[in-house]
Amino acid sequence: MEDFASAVLVSAVRHVLAEDGLAPVVPPPSGALMPLETKRRLLTDVADAYGLLPLLRVGRAVARLPPHPLISALRAADNPLDLFGRWSRLERFAHSRHRVVVRHADATCVIAEHVGAPASPPHPAEDALILGVLIALLEDIGAQEVTVTLDPDPVVFADGVFTAPPPGHHIARWRFAWSSHVPPVRNTGRRTSDDLTARARVLLTTDLARRWTVSDLAAEVTVSVRTLQRQLRTAGGFTALLGAVRADRAADLLTTSAHSLGVIGFACGYADQPHFTRDFKRRTAMTPAAYRSAFPDAPPRPGGPHDQQRRP
Repeated sequence: MEDFASAVLVSAVRHVLAEDGLAPVVPPPSGALMPLETKRRLLTDVADAYGLLPLLRVGRAVARLPPHPLISALRAADNPLDLFGRWSRLERFAHSRHRVVVRHADATCVIAEHVGAPASPPHPAEDALILGVLIALLEDIGAQEVTVTLDPDPVVFADGVFTAPPPGHHIARWRFAWSSHVPPVRNTGRRTSDDLTARARVLLTTDLARRWTVSDLAAEVTVSVRTLQRQLRTAGGFTALLGAVRADRAADLLTTSAHSLGVIGFACGYADQPHFTRDFKRRTAMTPAAYRSAFPDAPPRPGGPHDQQRRP
């Protein structure tokens, strides 16, 4: 997720500062990767200069930046609990040094804590940044009347407005609440074809980060599980089709984008980096890195040959 933080969030921080007419404490990212300590220092400089409020607002600026497959995968969450599940998978995928740990979850509330190793806990600036991104994502996926308190108090977000936490207040434990969830209308491509296999492929492609099951897919294409399984036999079955769609999308991103292998693997729904490497090699006879190197006309990768993925 360090790639995510430098290429997307750092750009979003600069965007927020510019909107507020503040000096750009954060320089433009020079590549897809940024050392952890450099990122922490930049965020701390923003907090020292302007407080935590600009960092809380960064999440809303992300949507105004160029599309990013990682953000798209998170914004495709079916509901708030799915969103936190995806975030957790992303952190595991990236071997994140800091984690958002859900302490309680129900239909209208999540209590979570941003934690790290005792020797390297998140800085308040990092807490504020991640909190702001999660709030923006909750709104994006249709959570209504979102309210966030620094468990147990004070309120830092209500009625669409951020409030800076009191100076020195611990801000790593959060209580998210929402009144209801109204998922946004998405173009899933359900009616793009009378060919059931083609429709299934389109649906899988629209949200590869989802934990798909054959029952989920059958419900989406509005047929019985038995009918779907019968129709997918020519494609080798549900598991084979899902694997093929993931590999196809990963191959496309590897050769047409500069995103790191970690971002591509997560966005395409692989469980972790070894799963990505193993499954992609089984289908293409090349590792993801070798596949990308085989296409010299692909966009250059900022960060050089070791542009894999690293810690937030």
